[in-house]
Amino acid sequence: MCLAAQAVDTKPVKHYIRVMKSRLRNMTVTLEENVAHWARVEAARKEMSVSTFLGAILKERMIQTDGYQRAMRRGLARKPFLRSDVRYLSREEAHDRAGLRWTASL
Repeated sequence: MCLAAQAVDTKPVKHYIRVMKSRLRNMTVTLEENVAHWARVEAARKEMSVSTFLGAILKERMIQTDGYQRAMRRGLARKPFLRSDVRYLSREEAHDRAGLRWTASL
C-alpha cells in the first residue's frame, strides 16, 4: 500500500483540563535526533513530560514576544519628549568622533 494514498486525520483534538480550565491541542513536531534527546533529558530533569516541557518553552517565548511588541507599539505611539529651540544635530554631527578623541601630545 502506498503511503501517499493513506488518509491522514488532521483534525485538532480538544483536551479539557478541569484544574487549569484551558483547551489544549495535539500537535506533531519533527525534531532532529540530538534536539529530541535534549528535550527528553531536560523534561526529565524538570519532572515533566516532553509535551508539557515544549509547551512551557513555547508559552514563555509567546509571552516574551507579545510583551516586546506591546512595548514597542507603546513607545512608537508616544510623542517626542525632547523640546528645544535649538536645532538638533545632523546624523553626521552626532556621529562625528574626531572632535571627541583625546590625543596625547608628546
